[in-house]
Amino acid sequence: MPKYDCEVKNSKGEILKTSIEAESIQKLASILSDKGYYLVKATAAKEAGGFGGMFGGSVSSKELMVFTVQLSTLVGSAIPLVEAVGIMCDQTENPFFKSVLEKIGKDLQSGQPFSAGLRKYPKVFNNIFCNMVEAGEAGGMLDKVLARLAAFAEADSKMRGKVKGALTMPVVQLVLAVGCVVFLLVKIFPNFTKMFKKMKAELPAITKLLIFLSDSLLDNYVMWLGGTAATVVGIYVFLQTEIGESLMNQFAVRAPIVGNLTKKVAVSRFCRTFCSLLAAGVPILNALKITGSVMGNKLFENLIADMAVGVQGGKRLAATIKGSYLFPTMVQKMIEVGENSGNLDKMLEKAADFFDQEVAEALDGLTAALTPILTVVMGVMIGGIALSVFMPLFSIVQQMK
Repeated sequence: MPKYDCEVKNSKGEILKTSIEAESIQKLASILSDKGYYLVKATAAKEAGGFGGMFGGSVSSKELMVFTVQLSTLVGSAIPLVEAVGIMCDQTENPFFKSVLEKIGKDLQSGQPFSAGLRKYPKVFNNIFCNMVEAGEAGGMLDKVLARLAAFAEADSKMRGKVKGALTMPVVQLVLAVGCVVFLLVKIFPNFTKMFKKMKAELPAITKLLIFLSDSLLDNYVMWLGGTAATVVGIYVFLQTEIGESLMNQFAVRAPIVGNLTKKVAVSRFCRTFCSLLAAGVPILNALKITGSVMGNKLFENLIADMAVGVQGGKRLAATIKGSYLFPTMVQKMIEVGENSGNLDKMLEKAADFFDQEVAEALDGLTAALTPILTVVMGVMIGGIALSVFMPLFSIVQQMK
């Protein structure tokens, strides 16, 4: 029986950590609920020994999306699930994914549920995938659930692509700017430095500063590389701590411009994930737990955990987020209307579509603003180096006259 490392919340709202054995995460959540605890997070405990994890393969999000879409099409065409999985296994080019699908196919042939086979590979199929498939099997609507999973995967992939696409150009420009400056200081500027030292001319402050930086980069490049690496590692380690993670999460949602965008992305993910789980027939408490685990921000995770505790205590879902700065008033009202009308999943889907559009427009605006700003910054940096070279030259020419 697998063992899970868990974070649970008691009736006082305190977070506790424990390890429990259970047949599945659903059983684990049920066991804890019977004891008066709410499951916040659960991860499979690492097993000692073995080399499988060290040399195991991986499946990209794009591969999983294509698999989901194609499997949904096959099952929706009345092709038996075992045969559909076999077809997908034959056409995949990823050796690791092929071996996973072969084993899942064998499990299906032996009479095991599809969801049981999927749960054996948590690094490939996440909680959302497994729980939606399990709910689809229980409700006899696996084809519809797979279709919804495919739509969810496509929407999530599209959103991730927009975010990555919007950030790529500014990052490339910033790297090029830094690279150009380092190249000029290391390869070009030293030639002028020798000439200035021979002429013993009076140099402006900016030229002296750049000479110092150029000499420092050339003479102490090991120290610069080590210092840069140590700074990056130090920041990474700090962000893994509770204080660092908390500060980063707060910055992500409160920073000017970026904070508003981060909240829109998170709200869109919450609405899309939660409505997909509800529409698939996953119980609301399980749906909240799973949704919280994929948010990627502790502030949202804690809020969703509090929502689940409130719902478990008899509160309406809309009441659990009333007054929260993380959720816009519009979402709160839409959830309230959805609960009153019995169409919560549809209202959340509309909210997700709206915020997807909001995120797309915000990303376009951010990219449009960052590109000229970084271009100006790059021009100022290179122009400053050029000015530091020409100012002493002009001074020397005037003295010669």
